[in-house]
Amino acid sequence: MTNITHNVWKILDNHPSIRRCMSQGLINTTALAKYIIQKNGQLNGGLDAVSSAIRRYKLERYDDIFDTANKIVGFGELSTRGKLANIAVIKDAEIQEILPELFSIIHYNRGDVLRIIQADEAIKILVNEKNLEKVSNLFPKEKIIKIDKSLAEINMHLHPDAVITPGIIAVISNELAINGINVMESMSCVPEMLWFVKEKDVLKAYNVMFRLCGPE
Repeated sequence: MTNITHNVWKILDNHPSIRRCMSQGLINTTALAKYIIQKNGQLNGGLDAVSSAIRRYKLERYDDIFDTANKIVGFGELSTRGKLANIAVIKDAEIQEILPELFSIIHYNRGDVLRIIQADEAIKILVNEKNLEKVSNLFPKEKIIKIDKSLAEINMHLHPDAVITPGIIAVISNELAINGINVMESMSCVPEMLWFVKEKDVLKAYNVMFRLCGPE
């Protein structure tokens, strides 16, 4: 495989929306080649070479995967909640000792929200804005990296087969990105997948996901 072919295939690998249109016969090869050359200045290849690479791209490697993922997402059920806040704190031994105190503030039987995401350097805690002051006061100010308010959660309850189906996250995140929706955070707890966006974007994001979950 030549370098130009490898680079073109890599570009197509990263653009599922283009692949979808290619599989449906909606894209002119020459027009797509010109687009790829224009958007990738470091791509060393002429129009004929790029067009040839596009024609030899094997769509069947991905079509079946994304068709199955779309069908699984189609069984999803949605729910939303707003007025959430995201607190990012430094991950260290002191914070680890404080975290259990969260459960004296959060009351699940009253509908309170507590989502915790842990990475190597930071921990993010998502709570209702009504509990923001109480929760943030637990942590030393110098340990708080950032606080984001006015967030909303979209909960997509998926078919159990989602956990063994590749492409689920790609299908959803691609549709959100195409519609200009910025995802602040995402997490999963099978069979639920949670997407966090700004409250101003929640209606648009919900409508995008509703179309994915609706009948074809």
